[in-house]
Parts: sequence; C-alpha cells; structure tokens
Amino acid sequence: MYLPDPRLYPRVNPQNPVIRALMSYLTETDAAAAAGKHDALAQQVRELLATHDHYALNGALTQAPSQEAYKALWQVLRNEVETPPPDAASWAVPFVLPIVLVAGARGQTTLPGRVDGDAVLALLRQHGVIAPDAECRLSGALVHPGDLAAVNPATLADWRDPAQAEAIGRVVREAPVSFKDEGVFLRFLVGSAIQQRDAAPAIRLGGQVGAWGMPLAQAIGGTLKLDGLTLFAIPRVPQSWLAAQEAARVTHLETRLQVATSNALRSIRSKGRTPVATIAAHEGGEIRITFSSLEDAERWEGFVWPLAPLDSAEHVRDFADALFRECQLDDIRVIDTVQPDKDGELPFFVTAHYLPKPHH
Repeated sequence: MYLPDPRLYPRVNPQNPVIRALMSYLTETDAAAAAGKHDALAQQVRELLATHDHYALNGALTQAPSQEAYKALWQVLRNEVETPPPDAASWAVPFVLPIVLVAGARGQTTLPGRVDGDAVLALLRQHGVIAPDAECRLSGALVHPGDLAAVNPATLADWRDPAQAEAIGRVVREAPVSFKDEGVFLRFLVGSAIQQRDAAPAIRLGGQVGAWGMPLAQAIGGTLKLDGLTLFAIPRVPQSWLAAQEAARVTHLETRLQVATSNALRSIRSKGRTPVATIAAHEGGEIRITFSSLEDAERWEGFVWPLAPLDSAEHVRDFADALFRECQLDDIRVIDTVQPDKDGELPFFVTAHYLPKPHH
C-alpha cells in the first residue's frame, strides 16, 4: 500500500538567485540550454563557496520547492565541494568512515571515544582501500554526527588544499558513547588522503564493504570492550564528507529499527499475543511505526523515523515491510493518509486499536 510523503515544501522564491537559477535549469526542456543553465547554477554555488557564504547556501537548500529540486541542488553542491581543482598537481581528499555501534550492558555505561587510528589505517591499506604509498592521515577519535554536520561545505572545499589537510584534526573531538542498558549509536572516523594527478586513487570511496569489514569490526570491538558489555561494531565504507553523513544516517535508522522490531516482537510473542505493525506518515515530516497486539489495547511500542530532505517515504515503507516479513510478521498495516502530529497535547501514534484519523 502507498505511504504518502507528509512533508510540505515552500513555494518557489524568485527573489533567491540560487533558487531562480535552479528552477530555470529544472524547467528547461532543451538539452543544450539545460546544460548551460546547469553551468550557471554551478557557478553561483562556486562563488558562494569561495566567499564562505554558508548562510546563502543553507538558505537555498531550505527553500528548495520540491525534493527533486533539493536533490538537484545538493548534487551541484557536492560536485563543487568534491571535484578537485582543475589546475592542481595534487589535492587532499577528506573522507569519513561511519561506524554504527549496537551496544548492550546492564545499567549506565560509557564507551571510550577513541580507537587506534593507526591500526585502522594499516588495516585499510592492507586491504587496498587506501593505496599502500598514499600520504594519508586518519584520526582515532570517534566523532559525533553533530560535529561532522557543523563543518560547512565551504570549509570542505578549502580542505582540498593539501596545505590545509591538518586542519581536519583540529575540528574533530572524541565523543564517548553513554547509554543505559542498550542502544544503537553512530560515530565517524575522519581523515584525509593526498591524491596526485594522473596517479591511481589514493583512497577508494564508496562501493561495498569488503573483506576488511569483519577484521575492522573486531578491532573496534576489541578496543571498546568493557566487562559485561555486548557490542557489535558495523563499519561502513569510507565516503566523502557529505555523502557519508547521509548514508550513515539512513544505516543508523535502519539498524535502530531492526533492534526495535526484534525487541518488540519478542516481547509481544512471549506473552502469547498476536503482533501488529503499523506504518504511518505524520504531519511534521515523520514516519511513525508502532508495534501492538490484537489482544491488548493498552500496551504498544513506537519508533520514529524523521524524514531528512533526501529521504523517501516509500523507501522507509519498503525497508520496514521487508524487515517485518523477514521476522514472520503477517499483519502489517500501512496508512494511506497523512496523520496528525498530535492528539491533543500528546504525539499521535496509530496502533491496532488507536485507529487513523480521517484525512483533513
């Protein structure tokens, strides 16, 4: 069943020069003219990066009048940030290695905020992710997603200059993981590799986790090991700074949903009850998922997926549906109308017994 997108987008703002250029490009039907308008849009973004006008860049992204427009502008921004200078003999490639941590322990626990960066770097070289002779730095600090997001695209563009490669180390800081009983957490290792023109790639970005994934997971788990701790480290492939944040955010939410689903279904089935999963889109830009039972109207558990600009509501539904079916859950209900954010003063969740509100 179709899951609607609950997000509302602003009207086209012709007063914003980036939005004006963006919409001119997207609405152009002639291929040659569209290419020229794409170049003009890229030039505007390039100038904003050069002047560090992060306010204007962020304003354009938040004023994108549709997801299609946002994706197009985001791709232009990524190209301008990540493409090497055309006349440079060498340049730095800032990269990020996301790590999802699934942890469990009795009571309050804090995991260290650092791993052995040199050991991780050596392992990546051993498996060909980083070239054996590449000049590369990798911090051992486990960086919080908020600290990564705080680095604006103009700074990332500046970091392509090899002379600024060391600047990355000054903006990262250790973020220990504190939790009670269990949780799923996202951290990042950050680094920079120097790429020589016409040379083989200094670092392989993107793709799939290879044979290095398991030994890296074991190395991280061993470094963070504490008495009474159950820990699964899930490293993802190194990516560019902007791409890594988006991909890791989705992986983090998917992993959290997997853990929540397992816990909820185990609890419901242990009582001999029949589980029901409900997926609904809510005003305010959230997908809310509940786990309830046919026999009990009072007890249920909820999961919230906040939709980021690049998220697809249908992707969330497809992932959740496949996960639930893998867990042999047959009663899956998808609500085909956008639901309110609240019922009175409380957040509203649809369950097997709290039925959806009429479309309004």
